[in-house]
Amino acid sequence: MFKRKKIGLALGSGGAKGFAHIGVLKVLEKNKIPIDFISGTSMGALIGGLYCKNPDAKKLEKDILKKDFKKILDYTLSKTGLVKGNKIHDLLKDELGNIEFKELKIPLYVTSFDIGNNREVIFHKGSVIKAIRASISIPGLFIPVENKKRILVDGGVIDPIPTEILRRNKADIVIAVNVNSMRLKNPVLNEEAVNRNDYKKIPSMIRSASRSMQVIISESSKYDLDDKKADFIININTEKIGTLDFTKAKEAIKLGENTAKRHLRDIDDLRAPNIFKEFLNELKKNLNVNVLDNNIDMKIINKSLKKLKI
Repeated sequence: MFKRKKIGLALGSGGAKGFAHIGVLKVLEKNKIPIDFISGTSMGALIGGLYCKNPDAKKLEKDILKKDFKKILDYTLSKTGLVKGNKIHDLLKDELGNIEFKELKIPLYVTSFDIGNNREVIFHKGSVIKAIRASISIPGLFIPVENKKRILVDGGVIDPIPTEILRRNKADIVIAVNVNSMRLKNPVLNEEAVNRNDYKKIPSMIRSASRSMQVIISESSKYDLDDKKADFIININTEKIGTLDFTKAKEAIKLGENTAKRHLRDIDDLRAPNIFKEFLNELKKNLNVNVLDNNIDMKIINKSLKKLKI
């Protein structure tokens, strides 16, 4: 009578910080917590796509740590972006081939943003690689992706942790993984502007842009999740890992793993069946009894118990 609750996992954006998603997947898998749907933005889409093809977190970790991510960014001087994205495409091609969404072992939803029409685009059909490539296209950094006359960039622009699509597709429990958790310091007030340089080294344009994007997405994620769109949130503090620190994959995975372990009991409690609540729902559905009525006849309840074999 009591069905297992369907669990949806929303993997947020974050560049290299997103390797932490692998650590979370390892813990859920080891503790036999099933995942029925996955949604992902940017790096969350990339990790989600790889996992949905082959749901084996340990193997995924092993494969990722073999990759030389120092060479993953193919820089270019272009009006449309500073990174071509061809090397990432080739990496995805090696791992995923020409797989389509319908061939994945776990249903996947990948978000992107249509900058021409100001609207979110969520992929669930066609080429998985094309969808992921669109979702990771950080504005100003990666050259955007064209698809069906839409110009698409990183889904984190509008939906850094895509929870709503999971709810729309009947997930009973939505777990959000936020790898952009960041503690901002109090503002500096009444600062003095001086006419001298302290000669502190100024970071590169790409580092400055990625750091700024990291702060924006962190705040966006925080306010988005404040709306109670997820039943449970795993906030992973990855402040020491930059958006482009792809050589810190092992460190990020460990952070995700340790954080998920601390939340295991809460997740187990969340997915446990609420027998009384489900009984009342069955009562209402089968016998048209108003569960909010305090004057329910015990004969009706006893009859329903026999019928439902409780």
